[in-house]
Amino acid sequence: MNSAQNSPAKGIGSQSRSSSPSRMVILIANSKGGCGKTTIATNLACYYEALGRQVSLLDMDPQQSSLQWLKLRRDTTIRGLGWPAGEPVSLGRLQQKLDQAGPITIIDSPAGLDPHHLDHLLRLSQVVLVPVLPSPIDIRATTRFLQTVMLAPSYRRRPRRLAVIANRSRTRTRMYESLRQFLASLKIPYLVTLRDTQLYVQAMSNGEGVLDVAVSRHLDDQQHWRRIGEWLEVQRHLIQTMPGFR
Repeated sequence: MNSAQNSPAKGIGSQSRSSSPSRMVILIANSKGGCGKTTIATNLACYYEALGRQVSLLDMDPQQSSLQWLKLRRDTTIRGLGWPAGEPVSLGRLQQKLDQAGPITIIDSPAGLDPHHLDHLLRLSQVVLVPVLPSPIDIRATTRFLQTVMLAPSYRRRPRRLAVIANRSRTRTRMYESLRQFLASLKIPYLVTLRDTQLYVQAMSNGEGVLDVAVSRHLDDQQHWRRIGEWLEVQRHLIQTMPGFR
């Protein structure tokens, strides 16, 4: 991949580079493990890199999968930030990490965050993206997690921009229909349904994102990330108009 600072990836749309944008912290979170937080975080980082944005990826998961992916990525401008295993999630330490980051920071959070630590992350984030899988266990876990988010002191004082992404879904299945009904019942934006495809596994193993794969049969998958990016851009502009939100 060529340096995104020199030539943004083609086909991403008419969105232009932004010079010195205000800081935006995007938290990828769900209490349930294995729901695709790292997939969302890494592909979103690719999206911003392809636009020529300065983007940092803070990997707080003990497995450090996002940073392992980043090490495989060639000629990248994405800045990786790790979180030492076993280190408590304190507000001060989080702020120090964000001070090292660029204008856009994506946080790949660990599963099983307790409400106190989650509140710290919410306090420093402007947007929360919640991936969910089409299974009864995941739907129940995500329902509880969304309730925890909305009851967190930081969220109650100043609600964050919150959205759900359906991950690894096959649209012609009974489980997907259950997920669709669940998402329709939420008063929370539901952005896209990501396909259940080996494309994401293959891209991850090569240090790539879906937007790096210039193959025509993957255009639908690439369009999902453009849609997510466009929604986030709208939120960024809204956030800038909200006094005290940042």
